[in-house]
Amino acid sequence: MIPAEVVLSPETYQKIVEESNIQQEIRTGKDPVSVLRNYFSIPITIREENADLIIAKELFPNPCPVCGRRIPFLREMIERIESRSIKRIRCPLGHRYEGEIKVYYLNIFQEDQTDPKAVQTCPQCGSKNVQYLSQTDVFCLNCEWDNLKLIRGT
Repeated sequence: MIPAEVVLSPETYQKIVEESNIQQEIRTGKDPVSVLRNYFSIPITIREENADLIIAKELFPNPCPVCGRRIPFLREMIERIESRSIKRIRCPLGHRYEGEIKVYYLNIFQEDQTDPKAVQTCPQCGSKNVQYLSQTDVFCLNCEWDNLKLIRGT
């Protein structure tokens, strides 16, 4: 998944401009949106209230279903597929297969909007026998489902 665009509310945009180190460039008369766009290296749009989103795109399936290799240069591949009517993906070994682009709208301030104890039943087996380790970390006591992050290198 790669970020494709950041959509900010006017308040969040102003806060970022005030707290970042781009003030000096803005004082020289440069357009603040362009400066911020260059600062983040991603397109930025300022919209209505409560629009603080990161628009992310994902190529699916990835890795290649034939050889299992991950697709390099995702941004370029996604742009190529979006600009053409043919939705064929080409893996590094030359396999071609039908694919799609999935678009996600991720709330920038998601941690402020989490509902503690939101999972009451296991999404895998349907059991109500779930156990919480924290407000967001949960696992099922009846099956092997959990939403815990894998810790590597231990």
